[in-house]
Formats: sequence, structure tokens, C-alpha cells
Amino acid sequence: MGPVQRFRRAALIVAIGALCAACTAGGYDASSVRRHLVGAGVSPAAADCVVLHMGPRFGDDRLGQRQPPTAAELAAMRALLRTCGAQSTP
Repeated sequence: MGPVQRFRRAALIVAIGALCAACTAGGYDASSVRRHLVGAGVSPAAADCVVLHMGPRFGDDRLGQRQPPTAAELAAMRALLRTCGAQSTP
């Protein structure tokens, strides 16, 4: 697995963790997800893109649920990270 693939996997794990944390806090918090992504090394522009498209792609109701993501949702998140150009910052 190359460094870009490892980074994307790490970014996906951070995004899923942020979603789960938002769920336990009682709702989806886009700014918290953005901070987690930037903290994981995603550029601020890519993090903004991910957060901007998560609501329409998954729905605010789903993002606020306390259930783990489905396989289809994981695949959609990977695609969203690729679309937004989520790569590690130097």
C-alpha cells in the first residue's frame, strides 16, 4: 500500500471517528469534522470540500445517527475523499 493510500485510509478513519463522535454528542457538527480532518493532515480546502458534500451525500439525519457506517457509506466516503483531493499536507 502506497503513502497516498495509507493517508486516504487514515483520513477515512478520522472522518468515521468524527462522525461517531458527533453521533454520541447528539448531532452532526461539521466544524468538528473539519477540525479532525485538518488535524489528520488533510488540507483545509479539501476538508472544506468534504464537509460541504457530506450533508447532501449522506443526509443530516444519517450523519446524526448512532449507528456505524455501512459498506456503501464507507465506499461513498472514500470516493468523496478522492473527489475532494484529500492528500496529506507537506
